[in-house]
Amino acid sequence: MDPGWNAAWQRQWPRLRTLLGDADQVVRRAALGLIAGRTAPLLQRWHEETDRSVRVTVLLELGRAAAAEDPTGGTAAEVRALLDGLLHGEDRVLRVAAVIAMAPLDPQAPLRVCPMLLEHLTDPVLAPEFEKVWYALDCEYPYDRNDVASWAVDLLKADTVVATSFVVGLVEAGSRIDDADLRRGALDEAWRLLVERPSAAAALLPVAAGLLADPDDDVRYKATHLLAVLGRRAAPYADRLAALLDDPGESDFFDGTVGDHARWALTRIGDARALPDLVERLVAPYRDMQGRGYCIGDPRQPDVADVLQPLRAHAPELLPAVREALRDEVARNGWLVRDLREVLRAWGEKHMLPGEAGPDPLPSEPPLTDAAQAAEAVLACAADEQEYWRLRVALASLSHHGRLTAPVREALTRLRAADRRLSQYGDYRAFLQDEEIRTRIDTVLALP
Repeated sequence: MDPGWNAAWQRQWPRLRTLLGDADQVVRRAALGLIAGRTAPLLQRWHEETDRSVRVTVLLELGRAAAAEDPTGGTAAEVRALLDGLLHGEDRVLRVAAVIAMAPLDPQAPLRVCPMLLEHLTDPVLAPEFEKVWYALDCEYPYDRNDVASWAVDLLKADTVVATSFVVGLVEAGSRIDDADLRRGALDEAWRLLVERPSAAAALLPVAAGLLADPDDDVRYKATHLLAVLGRRAAPYADRLAALLDDPGESDFFDGTVGDHARWALTRIGDARALPDLVERLVAPYRDMQGRGYCIGDPRQPDVADVLQPLRAHAPELLPAVREALRDEVARNGWLVRDLREVLRAWGEKHMLPGEAGPDPLPSEPPLTDAAQAAEAVLACAADEQEYWRLRVALASLSHHGRLTAPVREALTRLRAADRRLSQYGDYRAFLQDEEIRTRIDTVLALP
């Protein structure tokens, strides 16, 4: 064996032992897969098990198993009694585990003990304990404090007000105890709430704005992105955003800088301070790259067309830079040719370079449908959140035909009032599409 490799392994082994636990614990946790979904053997395992890391795994499986087998039967009652006792026990990690295990049996349980969850998940003394003992059966590595907090937020989403208040509490605790990692995790949860629930913006916007001057780069990055996606609602904080235009802070996992997102936020607000060098800053990252990677659902840099298309009012100022960028991209066969052509066409400008010939390289708008098809698409979307891709053309068609049936008007009114993003996307585009669809709905509802 290579001595250097052996030395490296010896250095890493303590960390691996911390993550995985000793071999006996690993085997006992893995063996739980043989009885997963079976309440009686899991209960027996609980009474025989003494190791906390295995006990947490048993608890999490017990709640699921009891709910799946017979949530009203005698065995489920025994599990409820066990979990209720742990909720009032001395082991605070097991208290949190008991709440999460109870959720499949009683979805309201996390809502009732939300203050206790917040207290335990923001206790700096307790935070390291989670990574030592919190193992789920379907995950090889332990959950840390932020992972468990995220799990808790998912259970609290049954009540958006409670979930939002919980996330605000995480941010406030992270600031109070000077825990940047907690603030980062809380902003991740704020982002996920906002993508799903528009009503969360009222409470989360000022919290994110309060973190624009945070000393942690990742926190400033995520806070600035939140203000950017909220668009004109962030207008009261325009001066703070303008102060970040040259901020070089970066996130650990996402591209761009705090300054990039601040610039985008100002364009969304309609603040002209974003315009100088905007086009150059947008296209520069693409010149030497082979491609961009990102995860759907994470904060990320917006696409160039999504930033520039809404700025038609500023086209006279931006046009020279856009045309120059297009010439450069065409000459290099770059990544942004299509985006820049789309921007020019959206502005009502020529999107072909002088001397270019051939068919239009951009796709045309989908054709309008007849009134019956448009009505069908609206009703389908009201019943199924996966149908948003049909709604844009349906709304344009209804505007063209100029009339609504009573069922369509009722469906659109329900959609407009729904506390959900009217979008199939899970990243910043959810906000853009939601805004566009709601504006189109308002236009259609104004029809006679």
